[in-house]
Amino acid sequence: MCGVLLGAAAFAVSGHSLAVSDAERAGARAAANQGADAFDQGKWADAVELFTRAEAIVHSPIHLLYIGRAQLKLGHWVEAYEIFNRIAREPLEQPASPAATNAVAEAKRQLSTLDTQLPYIIVVVKGTDTQGVTVTMDDTSVPSALVGVLHPVNPGPHKFRAASATQASQEQTLDVKPGSRETIELVLAPNTAAAVPAASAAAATPPPTQAPLTEEPAQSGGGSARSAMRIGGYVGLGVGVLGVGLGTVFVLSANSKQKDADAAFAACGGKSCSGEERKHVDSLDGEVATSKSLALTSFIVGGVGVATGVTLLVLSGKQRAEPSAHVAPAPRVVPWIGYRSLGVSGTF
Repeated sequence: MCGVLLGAAAFAVSGHSLAVSDAERAGARAAANQGADAFDQGKWADAVELFTRAEAIVHSPIHLLYIGRAQLKLGHWVEAYEIFNRIAREPLEQPASPAATNAVAEAKRQLSTLDTQLPYIIVVVKGTDTQGVTVTMDDTSVPSALVGVLHPVNPGPHKFRAASATQASQEQTLDVKPGSRETIELVLAPNTAAAVPAASAAAATPPPTQAPLTEEPAQSGGGSARSAMRIGGYVGLGVGVLGVGLGTVFVLSANSKQKDADAAFAACGGKSCSGEERKHVDSLDGEVATSKSLALTSFIVGGVGVATGVTLLVLSGKQRAEPSAHVAPAPRVVPWIGYRSLGVSGTF
């Protein structure tokens, strides 16, 4: 009964409902009634989704009030604050119903409380290479304009990390308390991935050997070639495993970001999403595409590495030393890892 009364009140205050069809208006009213039931049952996420669907068809401050209250219950204080602020600032269509007037009054009360309880943080990045640095909070990019600026966040534990093309910080966790003002400092250090090519190249190049006085140069050269092939084979297998592992990580990251993008798209009103919220959704979609591209590249490099490693190990067991006046250069395989790229190179 409460849901039916809510739906009737919501549609009574929105002049925009006149622009939709009867079927759409009835569907939005049904979604609002179900959202009210979900809210009464403590199903906050369901309430947000259902009232968001109703709001996408017919605008009403009552829809927004329920969304804001449910977001508050979920611990999404920043999202709730923005919704209450929108209700308080938006002029009511006249004549306004008592339900709409009460929704505005309730939103202003909630704003007054959140003004004193909403926590703020400032993220400071330090290091020798901060050019193009990217900061993430809970694996979601923080807009560059907010780095170094005090801004509101939801209370609770958050994970922070910063990275540039050549450097990265350690991940830090901060438990943000209501009403607090916190500073999180991320110190960049050389990225460990940058040292991998040099180390791999050194491992792939065998140390110089001196032939025993009783052996011929041809025999020494054959042994060195087989040793180099074995080392190159193991390096190739290592690159293959690394590529497959990175590909898996990027696939998981893409799936996670896809879920975040879908949730953000639904939360901002679906097809009616616009403004900063739309930019946020587009940013998440871009991150999903990047992660998928990196995953594909990693799997390709991993496959090439495994194939190369197996081939070199097989050849190292078959090669025989033959007398020759000229000793051919030993085969070498050198993996390399760059920013958003992987590969192998070598001579055979």
